[in-house]
Amino acid sequence: MRTLVRYATRLFFTHVALMLVGFVVLLQLLDLLSNADDILAAHDEEVRALIRYAWLRLPESIVFMLPFSVLMGSLLAVSRLAQNNEVLALKAAGLSFYRLLLTFLPAALVTAGVYFIFSDRFAPASSRALAEWEAQAVADNAPEQISPQEGIWVRDGSVLVRVAVVVSDGRELRGVTLFMRDGNGNLTQRVTARSAVYDSGAWRLLGVERLDLFAGSGGTFTRVSEQPWRTALTPGHFSDMATPPTGLSLRELMHFSVKEDVGNRPTYYYETWVQKRISLPVSVLIMLLLAAPVAQGLQRHGGTAAGLAAGLGLGFLYFVTDGFVLALGEAGAVPPALAAWSPPLMFASLGGAALIRFEGY
Repeated sequence: MRTLVRYATRLFFTHVALMLVGFVVLLQLLDLLSNADDILAAHDEEVRALIRYAWLRLPESIVFMLPFSVLMGSLLAVSRLAQNNEVLALKAAGLSFYRLLLTFLPAALVTAGVYFIFSDRFAPASSRALAEWEAQAVADNAPEQISPQEGIWVRDGSVLVRVAVVVSDGRELRGVTLFMRDGNGNLTQRVTARSAVYDSGAWRLLGVERLDLFAGSGGTFTRVSEQPWRTALTPGHFSDMATPPTGLSLRELMHFSVKEDVGNRPTYYYETWVQKRISLPVSVLIMLLLAAPVAQGLQRHGGTAAGLAAGLGLGFLYFVTDGFVLALGEAGAVPPALAAWSPPLMFASLGGAALIRFEGY
């Protein structure tokens, strides 16, 4: 069994690595072709901007394509065993297909662990760096494109804060609007600033327009070049909230999911992504389970081409189902745990049932 496990592990890693490289290169190429004009326009037509964009997108592309690569790599690995009559020889020696499938499990578990670390550490860091880089380009080269109606919303006690663009790791904000309210929730003052800068532990608002409202007597409008902003919000708060869920680690997602007054989205949105992040490694094992019955069927029906087509169909169906249910969880239409775990459980059931059916022949 040790010899077989080593052989299966080498076979698994070889095919998965080849599939991953091919799929990631293709995805990166299509991404660059789709966004090259916008990237060059935002970064002064510098070709090195394309290289930097591709580099920052690489971890996210790997995370996106790894489950599909595991599916196709597992399919090719088991198909190779079947086509070379190695499965038949192992069965003749008294080894069932279930035990043969278990020989791939150590490699699959290692891949699942690496996948979790990559998706929780490397991909969030690169995604945040990419978002920061693109926001900085908009703020520096096309400030007229910054709309005060866009961006993130934050609550600071009774004050509502709207920020259009977050740059410099949250130490500089563009398009800042503060809405001050009284104890009854009525608007008493609106402060609009061109930017806010965090320096020496304090915030400064630059290019300020202040509208003070008085009940029953209208209001007064004032312009000043600069004024202090006293708030408990730090650059880290704005940097985290401006980052998409893919740019947050599991610890940061859990922090947002348990505190209603921290994130700029409902807690169930972050709870869904917490469950999704935890379920990610399981998808690698599900891909192996889906590939096994397809490869078993190849031994009796069709051939490699039919198996690859079936694998592509299964992978596509899994990703579509996963994305649809995840969107429902983000919208609060289904519980977070159901949104994250129902696709893996559903396809695990389908793969297990198909494997039992083929092995029972």
